[in-house]
Amino acid sequence: MSAFVRYQIISYVRSLKFIPPVVIFFAWVFILYAYKNVPILSSYAVSSIAMYVIMTWITMSIFTLDEESEKHMLISHLRRKVRYLFGKWLTILVVMIPLLLFAIFFPIITESFKGNMSIKLYAYAFYSHLVFMTFGILVGTLFSATKLASKKYAWLSAVFIIVVSLASKSIIGVSMFFKWILWVFPPVFKVIGYMEGENQVLINTQLIIDGVFVVFYLKKALLYVQINSLLFFELVLYFLLHFCVK
Repeated sequence: MSAFVRYQIISYVRSLKFIPPVVIFFAWVFILYAYKNVPILSSYAVSSIAMYVIMTWITMSIFTLDEESEKHMLISHLRRKVRYLFGKWLTILVVMIPLLLFAIFFPIITESFKGNMSIKLYAYAFYSHLVFMTFGILVGTLFSATKLASKKYAWLSAVFIIVVSLASKSIIGVSMFFKWILWVFPPVFKVIGYMEGENQVLINTQLIIDGVFVVFYLKKALLYVQINSLLFFELVLYFLLHFCVK
């Protein structure tokens, strides 16, 4: 698996596909902190949204690196397509870590914030960025590693998911009917809804409930993407083995 991850990283770097999303992300962060004394939480909320968009872009770029023939060879070498999927995710995580650290620590190093960081602020900053990164990886995987990847408008569909999820609060405000439709979209406001203040995170029951919901959503979404990316015979084999073990 480590050899596959190294191969993917080298291929991604050589393809130069990393340049547009990474440059845009750095530019986004530089512009965000161009002025001093900016509020902590709302600034981190903006950079979290940036991570959502950029990680979707990076994920789709990494999953579309391989030609179809090369993909079949790699899956054959790895023996299972699920290992190919996990290898891709590990590659994405390697790319993600420097962006995460830059988003968190750049404003601290440049002293751009109004106020001081606390343990709770650090914890929620990492939480929000990691959750939004995972949302991006899920959306990117959905439209590049499942049956939806073959659709003509995969990239446009990914953008649609991002826009609707970010606008979900306003859409629900128009009619509560949409609340029962939009629950399938990434629950972004259960994270950034608590970042509208300046420098304080209030740990209360509702925040904990929303946090549990977000973790549950991510777990189910990852399982859905994993199952839908497996080849049919692998899916049958998985359930047969699971049934036998039980």
